[in-house]
Amino acid sequence: MGWILILMILLFILPTYNLAKSYDQLLQRRQQLTELKEQYQTLSDEKDKESAFAAKLKDEDYVAKYARAKYYYSKKREAIYTIPDLLPR
Repeated sequence: MGWILILMILLFILPTYNLAKSYDQLLQRRQQLTELKEQYQTLSDEKDKESAFAAKLKDEDYVAKYARAKYYYSKKREAIYTIPDLLPR
């Protein structure tokens, strides 16, 4: 009689353990999915910003303004004063 009781207990414990382990894996995967979605959104926003910047670089006036501000290129007899917050980009 004791062996049957032990066998019955084992038959209930093993599936319960597997169920708890599977549930823990499910929670980890959901958390990973949330993190990956956030990372995807961040990268998507970055890509959009870079695409907009690339589109701006097709304009010659913007390229000249950007080069003058970022790389201190100047025209003849022109003084350059840098103000960090006013750099384009």
